[in-house]
Amino acid sequence: MMKMMTQTSLVAALLSVATIINQSHAFAPPRTSSIAIEGYISSHETCLLNQQNDGDGEAILSNQRRRVLQSTAALTLAGFSSLPSFADESVEAVVAAAPPVVVPMKSFVDNAKPSLFSLDVPQRFFSIRRSAKGDLPDAKTGQGRRGGTIFTAGDMAKAEVIAVERFPVKAMLEDEGYQPSGDLSTIASLGDPVAVATLLIRRREKDKPGTQNSAVLDRNSVVVSPDTKTMSFTFRQEINVQKPELLMEEIGVSELFRTTVAKATLSSNDGQMMAAFASALDQNFNGPDGVAL
Repeated sequence: MMKMMTQTSLVAALLSVATIINQSHAFAPPRTSSIAIEGYISSHETCLLNQQNDGDGEAILSNQRRRVLQSTAALTLAGFSSLPSFADESVEAVVAAAPPVVVPMKSFVDNAKPSLFSLDVPQRFFSIRRSAKGDLPDAKTGQGRRGGTIFTAGDMAKAEVIAVERFPVKAMLEDEGYQPSGDLSTIASLGDPVAVATLLIRRREKDKPGTQNSAVLDRNSVVVSPDTKTMSFTFRQEINVQKPELLMEEIGVSELFRTTVAKATLSSNDGQMMAAFASALDQNFNGPDGVAL
């Protein structure tokens, strides 16, 4: 309020001086009067007008008027320049007040017996828990009609998918040519966490069609829980695009990348590993959907 009053006072001062100057063109000073202009002009600069030098007096008075107007205008403009931009403050306030976009979620609890997992998924996602005999992975090989997948959720319109897989740890290692033995109950007992994450990615890629290039693991994203039972990591894949120019016209990009966050656990203590994968295209993953996934 004080800033706005200051701005109004400066405007009023400038308008008042302009009015005085305009009215002074018709002003005829008394022959024996003296006029002192003070403030931004020194007090000794006094203009005396008398009957003998009316012409010179009017010239001096005109010059003083200009100096008063120039000084007042400079003061007013300086006052304006020191005032903050109310428009900028208003825009910043609106941006700061905008609430973050939150994706509504729903909980899914596995209804199998025994129940194997629970997780939250976006409300708009479809959810399918595999229960048919042929769809479930084999307890020894970890393979079924749909690989090791026992649960799928997603939004096909946005190509966002969540999948849960369950398979024997021993089978995963044997598929890669290893002869596992000894304790396989923790991530640490399987080997280096980065190597384990790489094996999980390669296992998942086997069930995927050839529309994606090899996944690239973000090594810095690999995190193992303190009990070494659970690990999480992130990887990224480029998707082959047949007509990049058409893609550019439709969605504004010529390349497509998919980012996946994964979490794997050995907490069941039965030789089975359970892994959850949540993925989305980068343009969606970098927004609220990525936070939800």
